[in-house]
Amino acid sequence: MSTKNVTAAARKAVRHPQRGRRYTIEELMELADGGDAWAIGKVDDWEQHFARDDAGDLADICPDEDCEHFGEAVTVLYAEDGSVLEVDHGIWAHYPAVAKAS
Repeated sequence: MSTKNVTAAARKAVRHPQRGRRYTIEELMELADGGDAWAIGKVDDWEQHFARDDAGDLADICPDEDCEHFGEAVTVLYAEDGSVLEVDHGIWAHYPAVAKAS
């Protein structure tokens, strides 16, 4: 692939910040937050590779009586104040039930 039509700034933006150096994920995230294209790609790769590590354990039960999967195993995600943010069924999720208007 030829890089004759690529500007010097664009060419520099995709280079490894320090060739041969191993970066921690924290360092890569900091570089990515600064706009480093190489680091953004590495952080994306890392997140895709380790996404399964953050998967829930499905130890809760779906509390939403209107959900067709009510009572099935889920992972409930909570906010800092203890309110329910999301009910994760594993391959799909939904927001908590909203109180019905009377």
